[in-house]
Amino acid sequence: MTTAEQVRPEKLSFDTGGSFLRETRLDVERYLQSRGARLRARLQLYTKSVVSFGVLIGSWALLLFGDHGALQSTIGLTGLTAGAILLGFCVMHDANHGAYFRTRRANHLLGWTADVFLGFGSYAWRVKHNIAHHTYTNVEGWDDDINQTPLARFAPSQEGRRYYRWQHFYIWVLYAFLVLRWHAGSDVQPFLRGRIGESPLRFPRRWDLAGMLGGKVLFAVWAFVVPAFFYPWWVVLAVYAGVTMATGLVMSVTFQLAHCVEEAQFVTPAELAESKRVWAVHEVETTVDFCPRNPFLTWVLGGLNFQIEHHLFPRVAHTHYPRIAAIVRRNALQYGIRYTAQPSLRAALGSHVRHLRAMGRLGIPAEIEMG
Repeated sequence: MTTAEQVRPEKLSFDTGGSFLRETRLDVERYLQSRGARLRARLQLYTKSVVSFGVLIGSWALLLFGDHGALQSTIGLTGLTAGAILLGFCVMHDANHGAYFRTRRANHLLGWTADVFLGFGSYAWRVKHNIAHHTYTNVEGWDDDINQTPLARFAPSQEGRRYYRWQHFYIWVLYAFLVLRWHAGSDVQPFLRGRIGESPLRFPRRWDLAGMLGGKVLFAVWAFVVPAFFYPWWVVLAVYAGVTMATGLVMSVTFQLAHCVEEAQFVTPAELAESKRVWAVHEVETTVDFCPRNPFLTWVLGGLNFQIEHHLFPRVAHTHYPRIAAIVRRNALQYGIRYTAQPSLRAALGSHVRHLRAMGRLGIPAEIEMG
C-alpha cells in the first residue's frame, strides 16, 4: 500500500498568497496595463485563431472537394492534423481557461470547439484540467493527468509493476491513443464516478448537456458522415485514426514535458497534509518550461512551453507568456524558488525519458534489474 493510499485526506488545501505571488502579480499587472502590450498580444491571439480555423477547415475541404491525388491528399492530411493541433493549443485551451474573452459565456462558446472539432467534451475537460490538474499539480491521486496506472507509472508514490521498466519504450504508443480513448468514452466515464481524481464532477444540465451531446453529433457529422459520401468507409476510418493518433501524441508529449520530467517535484496527499505548501511555490516547482527561446514552437504550441507562467496566470492569454516569463523567472530567483526551463526540445524529451525510466525501475528487485 502506498503512502498516498494510507493517508488520503478528504480535502487538501494550500497556503494562498505569499510575497512571491503578490509581487509577481503586481509586476504582471503593471505589464498588462501597457496598451501596446495588450493590443499586440490580442492581435497575435486573434490572428492565430483565424489561421487555426482556416487550416483545419481548408484542409478538410481540400480532402473532400479537391483532386484526390497523392500530393493534394498529403497536403490535406498534414493540414488537417496541424489544424486540429493549432485549434486545441491556440484557441480551445485559452477559451476554456477564460483567457480569450471577458465573459464566461463567450469563452465557453469558443471552448465548445473541443466538442465540435476535437471530439471530446469541454465541460468535463474544464474540471479535469482547470481544477484537478491546475489546483493539485503532480499530487498523486488528485491530479488525474499523472494517474495512468496500471498502464504507466509517472509518480514515485504509485505502485510499481515489473513491466513498467519498459515504459520509456512503449509509452509513445499510449500517448498516441489519448484522443482515441476520449472518443471511446473515457471523457464520459468520470460522470459515472462523479469525480475526476478527487475533484467532484456534476452531471451537466441544460445548455451544458445540450452542448456536450450536440458537439459529439456535429463532430461525427464532419468527421465521418460527410466524408463517407466521398470516400470508402475504410479510408474515412483510416484518416480518422491517423489524424487522431498524431494529434494525441503531440498533445500528450507537450503536457508531459512540463510535469513528468526529472526536475519536476511530485507530492503525496500525506506530505501535503503534514506540511502545507504555498500554492504558487508548489506550481513553480512541479512545472517546467521548455524551449523558451524558440518562437516557432511557442507559436505552434499556444505558449504551452511556458507552463510555469500558464499555471500562475491561466486566465491571461498565452500570447503574453514569453514576456511574463522574464518577470516570473526574476522573482523566483529573488525568493529562492527553483525555476526550471529546458533550453531545447531535445533536452526536454531526454529528461522525460529518463524520468520514465527511473519510475519504471523504482522498486524493482535487484535480481530482475540485473537480468
